[in-house]
Amino acid sequence: MVTANSQPQVQVAPAPLPPGPPPLELLTPFERFNVRLMDLLERHAVPATERYLRTWGNFWMYFVTSRMLTGYGYERLAGVPTDAPILLVSNHRSYFDLYVLAVLLNRFTRLHQPMFCPVRADFFYEHVAGTFLNLAVGAGRMYPPVFREPSKAEFNKWSLAHLGELLRRGNVVVGFHPEGRRNKNANPYERLPAQPGVGKLVMDSWPVVIPVFINGFTNDFLGDVKANFQRKKRVLAVFGAPIDLTPFRGMSNRLASHKRIADRLLSVVYDELGAEERRIRSSLPHLPLDFEMPDA
Repeated sequence: MVTANSQPQVQVAPAPLPPGPPPLELLTPFERFNVRLMDLLERHAVPATERYLRTWGNFWMYFVTSRMLTGYGYERLAGVPTDAPILLVSNHRSYFDLYVLAVLLNRFTRLHQPMFCPVRADFFYEHVAGTFLNLAVGAGRMYPPVFREPSKAEFNKWSLAHLGELLRRGNVVVGFHPEGRRNKNANPYERLPAQPGVGKLVMDSWPVVIPVFINGFTNDFLGDVKANFQRKKRVLAVFGAPIDLTPFRGMSNRLASHKRIADRLLSVVYDELGAEERRIRSSLPHLPLDFEMPDA
């Protein structure tokens, strides 16, 4: 009952049930091996892999990027609990974006929760070199995988449900790209359409959503490292305040709602933080390899 002095209660659907084991029967033998290995690390080795990432992983990545990399907006995260479930939503320009953002969170904020990032399976789960990089660079945290083949669509549904379960447990950061794929537009401020998956993830777990815009990396990692030491490159990351999800809490958990949430998240990333990054970049001294920004 709603009286003149009371507020209507927002009805939120109960959390989904845990997704159960992954549907490995849909995968090839090598893909099954990889999923079982990364799942084992997630369930039994997070303390060990976290020590590895916070020491060696954090050190080497910061060492090869620190001369070109600057973060902004850390003060906006001061009120986020250190054990909160966090959905870190970012634009996607290179394969290293989320890895670098994890390093920045660990170094410059109090948010040290273990981080997991879903990844396209094409390389990291289908080739030996991808397995090696997932272990050596990410300690198996590029998990769970997402497959391109329609025949593995049910596995992708499991992956999204598993991420939702991780967030409901708390004390974790899930890195996610609302666009669903790498943005190859020549103009880094021109976004791709938002995909509804991130909206479903929000409605299944209601985490703290932290937006961030990062710009400057390419997929030529060795070239970027060289430019870093030559001070010929600039990478800027702008963190935003947690996004207010209140307007979405009374919505039904369906595709149209998922898309509305995804559009809102991507709008904050590009229209607000991308614009802020652009203003910051334009105020700094020009570097030879800086992105030449088009006219507004």
